[in-house]
Amino acid sequence: MSRIGNFLLYIAVALYLFANGILGFDKKGDFSEMAGTIFKGDVANLVTIILSVIALIAGVLLLLQLFKIAIPRIELIMLIIIIVWIVFMVIVDIIQPIQGKIDFMPYLVQLASHLMVLGALITARQPD
Repeated sequence: MSRIGNFLLYIAVALYLFANGILGFDKKGDFSEMAGTIFKGDVANLVTIILSVIALIAGVLLLLQLFKIAIPRIELIMLIIIIVWIVFMVIVDIIQPIQGKIDFMPYLVQLASHLMVLGALITARQPD
């Protein structure tokens, strides 16, 4: 991937993760929706907060990777974040639509953005 493409992808995904991480603290956004699908009450709030913190960390790590700032054990940290993201995608993009009626075009937009985040996380995990 070109440097400009990497730069734009990392910035876009970092902003997406930051925005959803911050929204999660206000019980809004993708993470709150996902937690509310599976859990109820305080457990849903706790899961939302945990996912929001992970998203904020992932956003920071992506930016640090972009600017070639060395972080010890970055591959392991990113692997954990990738696994959490895949679980998130399974819940939001597979389980949740099965439970109810889906509107196909908004679903495709959501799936595409989730796949872009996954792709950027995988790319960031791989050393240059």
